[in-house]
Amino acid sequence: MIPISVCIITKNEAEHLEKCLSSLQPYAFEIVVVDTGSTDNSKEVALKYTDKVYDFEWVDDFSAARNFSIDRASHNMILVLDTDEYITELDLEQMEQLIEENPKGIGNIKRLDYFETEQGMRHQISIIERLFNRKYYHYESPIHESLAPISNVSPYYYNLPVTADHVGYLGSEDKLYEKAMRDMNLLFLEIEKNPEDAYLYFQVAQSYLLMRDHEHACEYFKLAMERHPAPQEDYTRIMVCNYGNILIESGKADEASPLLSFYENYENNADYLCMVGSMYLHLNQQLKALPEFVKALTAPTRDSIETYIPSYYIGFIYELFKQKDIAKQHYQRCGDFAPALEALKRLEQ
Repeated sequence: MIPISVCIITKNEAEHLEKCLSSLQPYAFEIVVVDTGSTDNSKEVALKYTDKVYDFEWVDDFSAARNFSIDRASHNMILVLDTDEYITELDLEQMEQLIEENPKGIGNIKRLDYFETEQGMRHQISIIERLFNRKYYHYESPIHESLAPISNVSPYYYNLPVTADHVGYLGSEDKLYEKAMRDMNLLFLEIEKNPEDAYLYFQVAQSYLLMRDHEHACEYFKLAMERHPAPQEDYTRIMVCNYGNILIESGKADEASPLLSFYENYENNADYLCMVGSMYLHLNQQLKALPEFVKALTAPTRDSIETYIPSYYIGFIYELFKQKDIAKQHYQRCGDFAPALEALKRLEQ
């Protein structure tokens, strides 16, 4: 078995920490927990699962805390988790095979980011770099830290058979506001140093989204887009979809039309196709909207869009066209989605 150390930094999240550490119990990983100043019982919780619990004085630098935790590990292979992430799937045999095949690579995990919307609980899929050999990589950047080589290594990535639930975007408004403001204060300091880094503006916008402040989120999405983010970056795709949907919801669908320039990059992504379809709908261009939703039905990738959403909008468009029988067929594919159930009642009248 390849020895692996799981490294976690935490502060005042005892309940999440318990779930995070509990999810690791089926696997024989070493666990390292670094506490950055908790006033709750986080350290007591950690000690139930490992004797490698350390204190780190917070210096407004996530990378510093991450690297401190990595230095305390016994093994070179490091798997990093956040306190609010819980492993739900992990194929250890396949994981070890991939590590052997990629000794100098960086392993990505699939993370389901849960968040509340007006339509209820939803999730968004993120691919996050989380496993690496500490001989070759360490963390850089005080906020939204990323791995960087520390030797003559060309970074490359591979996907691990690991899935985790992430609940960091859930909670009370006060807690989400506190978290968002902490992140933004650090992000603004980084923007002063790197004013042309689109990713930093994207993260500020995401923080405003966390606070349900769509006006400021739009402002910073726009600033990020003006810095021409690379289409192949995962964050760019998520940004394009989030930015477009906020503009549409705000009655500014016409301002979303420049996002069509990404069509060739994201035409296989259901979230992007549904955003484009919604834009056309709000511009009263139903004949352009319909094929986008049809294409979204079988799109090979998706980030957060539920599978029934394309069907609902296809039904909605056919209802507009007075094609009730076809509309019903698509509404019926939406399960217990409330707007679809209401539409079916409406069509029965």
